[in-house]
Amino acid sequence: MKILIVIDDYFNKSNGMSISTQRFVHELKKMGQDVRILSSIAGGKPDYPLPIMTIPIFKNIIAKEGFHFAKPKKEIIKEAISWADLVHLEDPFPVCWTAAKIAKQMRKPITGTFHLYPENLTASVPILDHARINSAFMRLFRDTTFNYCSYLQCPTTKVEQHLKKYNFKSKLIVISNGISDYYLQNNERTTTTNLFTILSIGRFSNEKDQKTLIRAVARSKYKDRIKLILAGKGPLKNEYLSLCQKLRVKAHLDFYTRNELKQIMDQSNIVVHCANVEVEGMACMEAFATGCVPVIAESPLSSTSVYALSPKNRFPAGNSQILAKRIDYWITHPQDLKTMSANYQNYAKSLSIENSARKVLTMFEKAQKNYVSN
Repeated sequence: MKILIVIDDYFNKSNGMSISTQRFVHELKKMGQDVRILSSIAGGKPDYPLPIMTIPIFKNIIAKEGFHFAKPKKEIIKEAISWADLVHLEDPFPVCWTAAKIAKQMRKPITGTFHLYPENLTASVPILDHARINSAFMRLFRDTTFNYCSYLQCPTTKVEQHLKKYNFKSKLIVISNGISDYYLQNNERTTTTNLFTILSIGRFSNEKDQKTLIRAVARSKYKDRIKLILAGKGPLKNEYLSLCQKLRVKAHLDFYTRNELKQIMDQSNIVVHCANVEVEGMACMEAFATGCVPVIAESPLSSTSVYALSPKNRFPAGNSQILAKRIDYWITHPQDLKTMSANYQNYAKSLSIENSARKVLTMFEKAQKNYVSN
């Protein structure tokens, strides 16, 4: 099958949506599929290159977030779609909604993946982060892009339920974005008994809410025994550094390569996922695949908590007091921590990218078959 993947920022190395798409493309090609990319030229050379689009009002915010929008050039989009047997949309931005309309005109089957909520965008722009505005964006995503899709991949059941509330027309299929074999194999835990290492991975931004973790560490009875690592980059780095200094929390804030981060995962006792807006939480999943025990925020728009295997693996989003209790529990129950670490390594195997890619390919085949029959 000739599969066209449409995405704004395919080569981005720090964006979860981009990384997930790269992994699916790799797996689909391994399965013998012919896959091409329609994307911006940011960071690489896609099969169908589009120029980077600048949005003046949000230029500085977008730059801080490290994301690039592609400019929808219709002649390039038409060329790409002419080649394809099936068009798959990865985001709800101008290139995808233009591709959706053209693919429909050219009578090509269309599928998609739901990767982000409006709140992932508006959390960094407080003037826009209101329920009515977010609902309007959700309807915009639905009507301009995703309702063109016959099938839509939802990474979790929680995402599926949320899309049903907004009356998405597509057939919703729950398929995890999946965990790379890189994190599932050759895991050698190298934690020490001297310091209890807590890892948190994610962009330094409002919806990721790392400040709740910093405050929880400050509340911990074992604060002096804790080594805190915040892995990422983003607009709130200086704010987090100031908060750590104010609360006297010893923390390392930095962006790490894939190999460096894997080593840190192997050395960490727990991974804390504080995000209050998250479609799936891939970085947290990768960490628990290595045996790093997760403590995950529960909120209406965060699906990652579906991967909590016990109450001790979750806490109410934004509640640093309860998070501190969870941290103290795992510090004082090393045998439970060891058992849970093994449980998560086994659990993660069921969430492999290989399994997910097979399911996505089945979704593509159904979309193509049903389209032809209709």
